[in-house]
Amino acid sequence: RRLVRFSEDVAALAQAEESQASITPTSFAPGTLIETAVTAAEDRFAAKGVTLTSHDDGGLPLLWADQHRLGQVVANLLDNALRYTSPGGRVTIAAGADERTLTITVTDDGEGIPTEHLAHVFERFYRADAARTREHGGAGIGLAIAKALVEAHQGHITASSRGPGTGATFTITLPVRRVN
Repeated sequence: RRLVRFSEDVAALAQAEESQASITPTSFAPGTLIETAVTAAEDRFAAKGVTLTSHDDGGLPLLWADQHRLGQVVANLLDNALRYTSPGGRVTIAAGADERTLTITVTDDGEGIPTEHLAHVFERFYRADAARTREHGGAGIGLAIAKALVEAHQGHITASSRGPGTGATFTITLPVRRVN
């Protein structure tokens, strides 16, 4: 069972890394992307006792991107935030934009990431905590998939944390392409 899941994960990573060809952009409101992700995740958050909130700056420009693929990225970030946030904790997803970029952040007050691991969290099979098993920490490719999909949209994804016990923030930055 674990081998099958692992092979599925590796196939998903390969597909994401070759995703430039599989990106099907459409025009959509970023708020819809966030609302869909929150709705899909809220039962899991409630079951663990973690508060999930969302907000945006209002008036966000339409995004020209593959809503399904970006939805995968946001869902992965929310799943990770839930995994590393204790009951009673909080996760926030937010969006804002300026003239050139749309920014989506997922911030948690969970375990945090040691500084020496921040540069590696998007690498394939990397785990900040080597003691994590596949059952409790995944295969270590979810963030590599997220990075590949964001980059296929000419965007960037970063991680920040002040260290253990301080939570983490993942930031997606996408170019705004004005749709006529």
